[in-house]
Amino acid sequence: MLENKTKKSEFQIELKNRFSIFQNAAEEIISIEDHWQEIKNAFTTACETSVGLKNRKHQEWITPETLVKVEKGKNIKNILNNSKTRSAKQSASREYTIANKDVRNSARRDKRAFVDKLTAEAEEAARANNIKALYDNIKLLTGKYQKGSRPVKSKEGKTLNTHEEQMKRWVEHFKDVLNQDPPSIKSLDKNSRTSKVGE
Repeated sequence: MLENKTKKSEFQIELKNRFSIFQNAAEEIISIEDHWQEIKNAFTTACETSVGLKNRKHQEWITPETLVKVEKGKNIKNILNNSKTRSAKQSASREYTIANKDVRNSARRDKRAFVDKLTAEAEEAARANNIKALYDNIKLLTGKYQKGSRPVKSKEGKTLNTHEEQMKRWVEHFKDVLNQDPPSIKSLDKNSRTSKVGE
């Protein structure tokens, strides 16, 4: 969020205010631990008041400007939900439509710029013969790959399409695997003898 110029200036002003209060009270602080705690509190409170708390992880390609637009859209949505009269609802609805369109366009621009940047980095890595950077960029561009699951087949080899048939087949399979007779002592002795001969 500090990449946004307005947020950065708000944070700097807030931090200067905190440190001016801190300098006035600095004569009373005796230990280094107290001194460090005051500095830490100044940074923390300045961040909370100017930037706000981090709600959740967002995509790395979204710029701070787009996040500000998202917040603006959320505020308009709250106004829309809380408006009582029909005229207020209509005007808030128009504002929300415009804000939502602005967010989508901004996000689209951010994504395009991010993809262009990654593509340029991948080409540069390929020219420089940096295979690790090339594959890292390709992985970011293509996203996570997940293997598709194999189809479940009946004992006859026919593919089972419905969930119920597949679950019945799994029950059959595990009954066959888990409900076998325990091995006899003779077969265990035979196995141990063959393993000794192999050694």
